[in-house]
Amino acid sequence: MDQRKVILGVLLFSVFSLYGQNKQPSLIEIGKQFIGKPYRGQMLSLGNPEQLITSQEAFDCVTFLEHCLATRIAAGDSNAFIPALKHVRYADDSVKYENRYHYFSDAMWHLEYQLIQDPLHHATVAKDFSFLSNYWRGQKASSVDINLLAQREAELRQRTFEYTALSDLPYVLPLIRDGDLIALVGRKNYLDFLHTSMAVLQGKHIYLLHASQENKKVEISKQTLSDYLKTHKQFIGICIFRPIFKG
Repeated sequence: MDQRKVILGVLLFSVFSLYGQNKQPSLIEIGKQFIGKPYRGQMLSLGNPEQLITSQEAFDCVTFLEHCLATRIAAGDSNAFIPALKHVRYADDSVKYENRYHYFSDAMWHLEYQLIQDPLHHATVAKDFSFLSNYWRGQKASSVDINLLAQREAELRQRTFEYTALSDLPYVLPLIRDGDLIALVGRKNYLDFLHTSMAVLQGKHIYLLHASQENKKVEISKQTLSDYLKTHKQFIGICIFRPIFKG
């Protein structure tokens, strides 16, 4: 038997064992099972043929959330995990580089997760979503359909990009719930987000459960969300997305 399948099976058994104790474990409970796992950049395929990466031995900030979401969607059925992972990672659930949600906001829009914001205190910013197509043009790639990537980026540009600016953070903090997805907006207009995470409420404060590039592992941040944003100047605000699960 393929050793990768054995490892995946063991990891899924460990995570899905939560369902024996709690019929519907929360996204936070699932995410905490990965605490201590190492951070690793560029976890997914660099071009076609795209390979479905299911490893749960290391994560970047997006693949960590994808695995948590897929586990929650699978609801204790190990056979449902792979289809769920395809669903949260690829348009039309089709494993192809051009179909991958390379921009986190694209995944959130297609998954129809609710954008949480204060109706009177949010902002818009122009994002041209040009990073990926420009990168591949520079590489003169033959395995990737650059025109298709550019077309998807053009579709993203047509949507209004709304977010909560740092100055408006106090208005949205009371609206955040355990397990909400928090994406951190960067200053560059060719990318939507520079980091993704999950909200953890401890007392009256919000912390981040995330695969931290800075600390090279999955962890709950030592800083509150507010303090984290104060000490990481590359961010101009956040978007909060609330996952929707059936059952």
